Amino acid sequence: MEEEKNRAVAEEIESYIAGYRMDQFLNLPILERLRLFHFPAYTNIYLEQTEARFFYFLVKGQLQCVHYHMNGKLAVIALTNPLAAIGDLELFSGMPIHSNVISTRQVSMLGLPMRTVEAYGSQDPRFLRFIIDELKKKLYSNSSLLSGHVLSASGRLALFLLSEASTRRQETIELPEKESLASLLGTTLRHLNRIMHELQASGAVDGKYPSLRLLDRTILEDIIER
Repeated sequence: MEEEKNRAVAEEIESYIAGYRMDQFLNLPILERLRLFHFPAYTNIYLEQTEARFFYFLVKGQLQCVHYHMNGKLAVIALTNPLAAIGDLELFSGMPIHSNVISTRQVSMLGLPMRTVEAYGSQDPRFLRFIIDELKKKLYSNSSLLSGHVLSASGRLALFLLSEASTRRQETIELPEKESLASLLGTTLRHLNRIMHELQASGAVDGKYPSLRLLDRTILEDIIER
């Protein structure tokens, strides 16, 4: 029984490695040491200001990076979808975790101890290029989010939808819970519902939340430029 379970886990790990072509940026010592982790929804993966002991690759599900303000309110900083590195900011800096990372739904991740990554990845050009690309993605995403805050709430949502569609390279996208999205966009849940209704009425998007399909990018682009 235990042998069958171990075989199933090994096969699942191999399927993720093959599916995301992880052998193109991970060397054999790292690949051999990857472990499979499953976390239920609303699990704290990383806690702000604590030590990051594990480095993860998100392969299924969605994570949100959040920060608690002094007044106790929760602000969503970013949403993360596969494939993504979790812990890249902390990997070589030696600094505490920058923000809380929470699963918004059940997630699967491949991971290994930080010390193992440092030992086998710090001198590997392919792995370092992957980390640089991951940091570039996050920097671009954060820059887009910050620039979006000079826009109206409708413009911020339009920018978010276009960015998500471009990142995933598909016109149908799965959105996070409305409370998380409203926090990310800096608006209220009531106002978000109003904007969603307006976008559907305009013919820009279609579908039932949380699955939306982009019908007319031009309408969304016009909203951003207003």
